[in-house]
Amino acid sequence: MATRRVVGWRFVLAGAALLCAALLATRSAASEPAPGPVADPEHGKVLYLQHCVPCHGARAWGDGPREIPALAAQPEAYLAAQLTRFASGDRQGSAMHGPAMRDTLAATDVNRAPAIRDLAAYLARAPAAPRAEPGAGRSLDAGRSAYLRGCAACHGEDGTGAVGAATPRLGGQHYRYLLSRLREFGAVHRGEPGTPALAAQDLEAVADYLSRLSPPHTAP
Repeated sequence: MATRRVVGWRFVLAGAALLCAALLATRSAASEPAPGPVADPEHGKVLYLQHCVPCHGARAWGDGPREIPALAAQPEAYLAAQLTRFASGDRQGSAMHGPAMRDTLAATDVNRAPAIRDLAAYLARAPAAPRAEPGAGRSLDAGRSAYLRGCAACHGEDGTGAVGAATPRLGGQHYRYLLSRLREFGAVHRGEPGTPALAAQDLEAVADYLSRLSPPHTAP
């Protein structure tokens, strides 16, 4: 009789252990966030070629003299955030290019979260231009010092931005576009705490210095 009781308790304990394990597995699975939607860079490429080439070029390298930024190889999170802001009207853009950007993103096949995600994924994976439009080459040391002092904490010492964060790559961007954005520094950063303003004399030097930095995974 004692043997039967021992065997019975063993079955009860084993069953309880299995039940606890099942409950823990269920709780763990419930606590893990569901995977997000997967971006489709190929669809993003189709959208880019249909809507963005006239301004940003076939390879998304922008146009320095027209102050049109290079989009290729920008951080994906930054691209998605800015495209969303343009589509919603939260980001106005320049007087010259802002209306065209908003009109483009108003298209029904673009103004959707999945489409913006696909477009950002394509651009982030596109190879950067080997060389951006530079400035005159004056005061590069001063530009480097001012950049490291005021900007590198967020954008990185090499200007590559932050992967996974909505922080743009500045290194290898066109000089005139950088200069226009630096001149709008307050509006760009919206009074973010701890963000030091650059002196007026530093703007050209910083933009010139950044335009000469080598961007990541450039095209051959």
